[in-house]
Amino acid sequence: MGQRLLLFAGSIFIVGVALLLGTASRSPSERPPPIIGKNNTALFLVNSEPGLSNVHAATAQALLERHPHIQVHFASFAPLAPKVQRISSYAKKTFNSNEIKFHLVDAITYFEAISATGKIASEIKHPPGFAGIGAVCRDIQSYLAPWTAETFLDIYEKLQRIIRDVDPAVVVLDSMFRPAVDATRDLNRLHAVISPNTLIDSFQADQPWAPMIWKYPALGSGIPFPVPWSRLIENIYLNTRYMYSMILMPDIKSKQAFLRSKGIENPIEFFGIRSPDAPWITQTLPGASIPVDVIPPNVTCTGPMTLSLGSAAEQDPVLAAWLARAPTVLINLGSAFTYTEEQAAMMAKALAEVLSSTQVQVIWKFRKLTDAVGRDDKTIYSDDFKKPLQPFIDNNRVKIVTWVSVDPTALLESGHIVTSVHHGGSGCYHEALSAGVPHVILPQWLDLYNFAQLSENVGIGVWGCRKTSPKWTSECLRDAILKAADGGDDSLKMRKKARQLAEITQSNPGKYISAREIAKLAGSGN
Repeated sequence: MGQRLLLFAGSIFIVGVALLLGTASRSPSERPPPIIGKNNTALFLVNSEPGLSNVHAATAQALLERHPHIQVHFASFAPLAPKVQRISSYAKKTFNSNEIKFHLVDAITYFEAISATGKIASEIKHPPGFAGIGAVCRDIQSYLAPWTAETFLDIYEKLQRIIRDVDPAVVVLDSMFRPAVDATRDLNRLHAVISPNTLIDSFQADQPWAPMIWKYPALGSGIPFPVPWSRLIENIYLNTRYMYSMILMPDIKSKQAFLRSKGIENPIEFFGIRSPDAPWITQTLPGASIPVDVIPPNVTCTGPMTLSLGSAAEQDPVLAAWLARAPTVLINLGSAFTYTEEQAAMMAKALAEVLSSTQVQVIWKFRKLTDAVGRDDKTIYSDDFKKPLQPFIDNNRVKIVTWVSVDPTALLESGHIVTSVHHGGSGCYHEALSAGVPHVILPQWLDLYNFAQLSENVGIGVWGCRKTSPKWTSECLRDAILKAADGGDDSLKMRKKARQLAEITQSNPGKYISAREIAKLAGSGN
């Protein structure tokens, strides 16, 4: 069985390499020099979802602070406009800088496009490894380019008009905003990519000896690094099956055919997205991510890029005073996460047991799963799940909120958060990493499992409910939170390691490194 599987893996890898070579972008020597527009002008083309755009927002804030001669433009969907305005207002007040000019892209967002396919967060969960690979392969197309072909073309054309109107020296891209990538490259504009992901997520193909198949943990597997010998065959199987799904992608191929018919040369070119002549900025931090053997020369590793718009006390003095009362556990599973009744009941029971045995307090960002996407006024279950927590709600040791009045970064940087309980997104991982706060990660899908395992590899976190993921029990939730927050030996070791890494990140914050690179490019204009 093992030999047959290895032969199968090898054949798929050969096919994958052939496709990689066949679809890769032209080398720099074959391209004409990129067009560089107005000097000291940077145009960010980004999605509006926080997990994708926060690194761009943080870079923009750092540009306003340290490179005020750069005129910053943002083009995105409506949900991002208030955040951009907050950054502008804060920078103008604090640094007397210019404001960011926002250009509205009037279309459905990345997340709305995924939802329009019928997928919501509660339906895309899958277990790690063998049990979940089918869901990973099925859904990956939706994550790469969820818009319909017609909507993709509409966004592409709108972005090209914005690029021509602004005429920036550099276009700053979000690699998951595929209409923007194609619009920028088809206009042959000087550009750079800022990614919330780490090197291993983007540059496996650049490593020697084809490690994308055997060396690095498969997406959604939660396999440790280095891959244990006992799980090598499993990892090869998962990686090759994932690659095979990337080769097929019938929905993407259909969209590509339509877009080519409209004159777009290489639409949604997944394998060729990393141009060797375009700078790539990643928040990889050595010692807190999986190492790679080769870092391409166009790549800058910054460490966490976090957005900070004032301290917790500046944003909400009342909440800041409450945080200062006791060590606090922050529970925030991401902007898209909604709780089923079963999940809510298990979390409430687990928190009641944690609070009964420790001196911590809890702030729980909570939204119910509703019977209609986007409708919070018509729920499908009552508030009875809160009953175990009611005594702690009454004595103000628990706050359950649908929206936190203080930015996550400011909460973490307050010094009062002892554990961050999150879903394992790159943004949450790096925000806690920057603040020196240990993690409890409750992964649900895809790379969330990899970050859960990474936190344990590094020694700064706990993969909560590993044996039942993505499902929970109150017992495994309780045990995971206690391990990170109870002040015992395990908890103290995680805090010590987390603080050591935070000292590295805080000595030269990633957003300033990213801003410096973008400022150099913006200053090369005409």
